[in-house]
Amino acid sequence: MKEKGKILKVKTGYNPNSSSIGSVLPVFFYIAGIAGMLSVFIINMFQKTDKQIKQNKDNLEPVSEKNE
Repeated sequence: MKEKGKILKVKTGYNPNSSSIGSVLPVFFYIAGIAGMLSVFIINMFQKTDKQIKQNKDNLEPVSEKNE
């Protein structure tokens, strides 16, 4: 009788025969999601700061020269 072959290596991923990138693909999705959430947070923070600056702009008094 002919002997059967052995399993040499097991690769994980979506398509392990094409590339090893499939095993880290979920990490890329998580990083992209976190980057998107972070950018939205930063944009909202800038918009809030801009609104506060525009509201306080009228309350600012120009610097007057000292009386000599």
